Amino acid sequence: MKEYLTLHQLRRMNWETIERLQQQRFRATVRYLLPAVKAYRDLFAQHRVDPFSLNRVEDWKKAGLPLLKKAYYKEHPEDFLVKMHPSEAFHVYRSFLQAQESAATIALFLKALTHRKALEKEIKQYFFPKMPAFSGGTESGRPTPVFVTAKQKETMAKILNIAVEIIFERFRPGENLVGMNLFPYAPHLGWHAVHAALEIAADLNLCTAAGGAIPTEKLVEFAEATQANIFAGMSEYLRNRWLPVAIEKKIKLPSRALFINGAAKMHEGERQKIAELARKVGVQETVVLDFFGASELKEDLLPECTPGTGFHHIAPLSNIIRTVRTSDAGSKTGWIDNWDFVPPEKGGYGVIWNIDGGGTLLEGYLVGDVYEKITREPCTKCGLKVERIFNVSRIKEAEVQFALTGMVEAKVKGTRINLAAIREALLKLPEIAEAQVIGHKSQLILRIAPAVSRSRAEPKLKALLERLAIEVTPKIEWTTVAKLAPEDMLKFRGIVIET
Repeated sequence: MKEYLTLHQLRRMNWETIERLQQQRFRATVRYLLPAVKAYRDLFAQHRVDPFSLNRVEDWKKAGLPLLKKAYYKEHPEDFLVKMHPSEAFHVYRSFLQAQESAATIALFLKALTHRKALEKEIKQYFFPKMPAFSGGTESGRPTPVFVTAKQKETMAKILNIAVEIIFERFRPGENLVGMNLFPYAPHLGWHAVHAALEIAADLNLCTAAGGAIPTEKLVEFAEATQANIFAGMSEYLRNRWLPVAIEKKIKLPSRALFINGAAKMHEGERQKIAELARKVGVQETVVLDFFGASELKEDLLPECTPGTGFHHIAPLSNIIRTVRTSDAGSKTGWIDNWDFVPPEKGGYGVIWNIDGGGTLLEGYLVGDVYEKITREPCTKCGLKVERIFNVSRIKEAEVQFALTGMVEAKVKGTRINLAAIREALLKLPEIAEAQVIGHKSQLILRIAPAVSRSRAEPKLKALLERLAIEVTPKIEWTTVAKLAPEDMLKFRGIVIET
């Protein structure tokens, strides 16, 4: 039974074949695993839906089933676990396999006759939780566990191998690759996935972490001493803390380096800022890549292969990803009844259906992101024939009441203002180190931290605002990076909408 597709298969298979495998796993999940998940067992009963009537993910809408909101899941995480008595596990596993591959079913019966203990371990690793990965703690202070099985952890290692190959086949910063993990050490997949990836990719994995385990001053000194050339962390921390401290301490890094952002959206202007700052510590050739993942996606990690190519869905057998539109995403109920699928090229709210086995199962789940578009055309850079997601924005930033245009908008004095475009334009100015854009119903506020003196930055800012021709005159608040993004904050909200 396939749990993942190899790099060769992702290049060879067309999208139709990949989607057929996804739908096969969807049917098996819905029919044999969801009846063991309380939330979906109750949902099917409430809507009088026979799981065997759901043949494709599109049937979720046809059957009148709602989408799940994160708020409801966070209040009832235990209701989304696959739970069954050990005596039932073999029969469920057999049916789950049989729905996908007859050869796997035959192998299962042979194993039951000759290797009973090994089979019991295999079933336990496939269905029962091994490790919690926490979701939502950064934003809310109330982390919610997403339970991952031993089999899913094993699959994650395979997916990371693929990610490493597509990232590093086009970029090797030097003969000796030294990796530094600058994610905060915490019980989420970010740090652990980066750590595992560096174990694969780097000749030396420094096993570091940001956020207090080692002070930033010591981290930059360590980077110079070891000549680190792979850095993974959040864009805000890299731009506002780590690289400025490295510049202040006058350290020197190798002439080529790779920076990988994760956990928060990175605008193109932020990518350029990282490269500009890196040049001040000796990095002449900088590659800045983006990486997308979420605890709810579990082992499903989506990297860029080269800048601007979109997030590659290299684990399509772990999740089905779709875009939807809805007029009541801002409702306070836990489920959304009024929704429709949107063509992938049109973009919309990101929704997932887990098809990766046991542990936590989230079906029709709003992950909390807006996607500008999803393309299924082969990547011209790496050749992978997988879905690629472009311009992911948090719903918290986009404020769900606004139209899904791929833009972050606010209505200021009756005029719609594209806040994301303004912030990106600000960050492209070399004279501006950081910017926060605040949309209030009566005012547009730009909080600016200059990279040079205010007297030098002001004319450039004025000229930019004239070019942008914003219909509402913004209020400018000059500040510093330290005040805008304090040292103890690894990230901050670059776009704020106040109602």
